[in-house]
Amino acid sequence: MALCLFLLIGCNREGKPLCSSPGMIPDTHRQMNCPGFWIARNPSADKLILDPEGIALFNLKTEKKLKLTRDVSKTGPVYSGEWLVSSLREEMNVVFKQKLYSKDAKIIGKLFYREMEKQANVKVIPPEISVRYGFICNYADQRFLPTEEIITQKPGDLAFDELQNSSLDIGVPLAILHESKDGLWVYAFSPTSSGWIKKSSVVFCGSDDLKAFLEKIPFVVVINAKADIFLNPGLTGYLDYVRMGAKFPFLGNLNSETAKILIPAQTNEGKFIGRVAYLKKADVNLGYLSYTPRNIIQQAFKLLNAPYSWGGKGGEQDCSGFIQEVFSTVGVLLPRNSSEQSKAGKLLGSFTGKTENELKMRLLDERATAGITILQLKGHILLYLGMFENRPYAIHDTYGYSQKQENGPDIVREINRVVVSELSLGKGSRKGSLFERIISIREIN
Repeated sequence: MALCLFLLIGCNREGKPLCSSPGMIPDTHRQMNCPGFWIARNPSADKLILDPEGIALFNLKTEKKLKLTRDVSKTGPVYSGEWLVSSLREEMNVVFKQKLYSKDAKIIGKLFYREMEKQANVKVIPPEISVRYGFICNYADQRFLPTEEIITQKPGDLAFDELQNSSLDIGVPLAILHESKDGLWVYAFSPTSSGWIKKSSVVFCGSDDLKAFLEKIPFVVVINAKADIFLNPGLTGYLDYVRMGAKFPFLGNLNSETAKILIPAQTNEGKFIGRVAYLKKADVNLGYLSYTPRNIIQQAFKLLNAPYSWGGKGGEQDCSGFIQEVFSTVGVLLPRNSSEQSKAGKLLGSFTGKTENELKMRLLDERATAGITILQLKGHILLYLGMFENRPYAIHDTYGYSQKQENGPDIVREINRVVVSELSLGKGSRKGSLFERIISIREIN
């Protein structure tokens, strides 16, 4: 699941020079940047796509049949050490075979790789691992190697840290398999990804504690782009923020503005506890939202103009993180990266790339339900919004697009945020338009 390393997730780094994009994306107008424009054009806006039972079955299929997600509470109590050794070695080999650069633009040498092999501590992994459990207790980056060192494919390309796999918010459950040699990192499964996490960001617990915390009812779900967590009811003792889709046990409303929740924590003696914390009531919903196109579109637009961040580093999101967050508000659990997300749900059509454009257009116009349809490109994924004047539009989190020049090579227009765009964006460039590059169309149902 972790081997999405070096996959260009929502990013185009080909072409030079790098140029800024216009404030308004080409072929869009201001009303398109509000959800109501697309909801009003959607005849199925309020159709219930899946009820709670249907969502549970969808998630179960994604986990059991497609093996794209994981119920960490059911991982263990023992796990194959042979699998972990093979997986860790494979991940290290992917890194070690590349010509990579450090933060100061120097080529990574063998000394660094030897240190990473030492820290991975593969030689001590037993044939059977006794799985430990825990939660993220403060924001954590999830890495391909047990280090915070920034590694890039191009000198100085610091926005694209090739060791960044994902990022995890407070409350994410973990199945913990291994520790680094220095004891500062753990290798763990989350429900949608795996990798190295700083041990200081983890609170350990027993399997029964983990299950009990996850199964607490009622619960609230974060429905805004970010929600601040406070440790006092006056909302002045700031702890951290969590992103859209985060879920917590709900203890009740203190007043019209404040919701009381539990977050995972530990005592001074290291014992796991549920700690009382507080959120703005406006940031959460009691239970999941109903799965309708209206709700998905509204949630997507709450992230409009949110910064693009490779692997979610810094607490933002990339293209697949954007899709994942939006659908999590209705209880749909999607895998971490775009190539795996494109295997979930109902396939409407698959394509080889810059071909079959008439079929793509017909599928979008006649069969795709705007608001629940995802469009897969190689290394990118978008949420389909619908047609306007016979042209298809989508909302997506993207680094940029290629633009053809009359004389000279293509340039890259940097967007670096969540935008609404027409799918002809990039037309005429060597890479092709978004529309031409679609390789699958799927509905999440």
